Amino acid sequence: MAILAAALFGCQEPYTPPTPGGKKEPESVDPAIDVTIGQVLPAWQEGYLDIHSINGGRGEAFYYILPDGTTMLVDAAGAPPAELHDYGNDSQGVPSKPNSSTNSGAVIVNYIKHFAPSVANGRLDYFMTSHYHGDHIGSWRSNYATFGWTPFNKEGEKVSAVKLDEGGFLLNGIAEVGLAIPIDKVLDRGDWASRPSADYFDSGGQKRYQLYVNYLDYAKRKQGTVRETLKIGHDDQVVLKHDAGKYSTFRVLNVAAGGDIWTGKGTEVNTTYVPSTAECSKNHTAWAISENIFSNVFLLSYGSFDFFSGGDIQYSGRSNYSWKDIEKPISVVMKKVEGMKASHHSTANTNSAELLGVLKPDFYIAGVWRDVQPNPATLKRVLSANPSTRIFTTNLVQSNITTLKAEGVDPSTFAATGGHVVVRVLPGGVKYYIYVLDDSNLEYKVKAKFGPFTAR
Repeated sequence: MAILAAALFGCQEPYTPPTPGGKKEPESVDPAIDVTIGQVLPAWQEGYLDIHSINGGRGEAFYYILPDGTTMLVDAAGAPPAELHDYGNDSQGVPSKPNSSTNSGAVIVNYIKHFAPSVANGRLDYFMTSHYHGDHIGSWRSNYATFGWTPFNKEGEKVSAVKLDEGGFLLNGIAEVGLAIPIDKVLDRGDWASRPSADYFDSGGQKRYQLYVNYLDYAKRKQGTVRETLKIGHDDQVVLKHDAGKYSTFRVLNVAAGGDIWTGKGTEVNTTYVPSTAECSKNHTAWAISENIFSNVFLLSYGSFDFFSGGDIQYSGRSNYSWKDIEKPISVVMKKVEGMKASHHSTANTNSAELLGVLKPDFYIAGVWRDVQPNPATLKRVLSANPSTRIFTTNLVQSNITTLKAEGVDPSTFAATGGHVVVRVLPGGVKYYIYVLDDSNLEYKVKAKFGPFTAR
């Protein structure tokens, strides 16, 4: 789908820490995309748009290689490994990939170092923080040593214990990625206090955010990293760095951030949909505002191909506050897309009928890291919006398979239920493929392939 008119007008050594829907094209010989099951996925080439869902079993990390080789990582999974952490009686984590001894940050680093184009020069052009939860930026736990999260001081030196009040941080999430692959620009929803969620008033949440801020301070001083707040309604913040003129149909449109939403008119933003900072702070206990509704949201387009990314946005299915349905105003300014990242890992209370009814995705990628993901009612909404949607989950545990079947959702109809998922859009943004890679090791061999498909 073309982007909304209103919106537009080398492989290296592994790192060790210090029918998608759409009409199927006839099979054709395309040497540039010659992929064999059981072989390593060929490298990105100029003109391709690659979207990689990296699976370490600890949250989300989506790595984008844009048509000219510009790179962007959205989120850096950092939840504690399920093998060492009790998530409570109502939910359990999924097994770590490729194994429990490899931090999720190291999984991301290994993956990027394998697939990064040479023009990246060992750096990331952009890191986008969808929101301030541990499975997206890195977690805080007082027993961090149990999980192998090495403490550092503000100078990036290993120390015996982390001192948050002195600028210290942990080797986990974005910090683990950034120490190995320096980041040019970090985009997030701004200072957490600017519109606080309930997590902001939790001591553990404050420590998690302080880790993030401390790392960014280090990265600014030592690596030249710049931090910016996402500019809603703009398509000139995430831009091609190497040859933008050659790919004039490529755009990243910023749709929402921090509870503010693009109106669909130029760069106009609705800043009053969610209550003010003062009101959120005053009523944080009674309102129990989820950090998820403040997620950064964007629409990526390349030629006729569109991809929607909504962080952990959700709707108000379990709430008396209408403004908690952040998906409703977003749905008003969106249209049909080829694919989407499942919002909030495809759990309950997200991916609303209103939003899905507009997006009607041909493929749907869920970064699953807990046994309650994906939720059967959520998947029913996906398939109601587009019965031909191909569903990809990075993980799927047996207990949820049982739940899904009991609720009338058959996981055997999914395109894949485990592995890294790669979308590869060919030059021009018309034809695309989807691959599933083995996540049990660092070889990145192809387990399954789908396509070619045509973007409409």
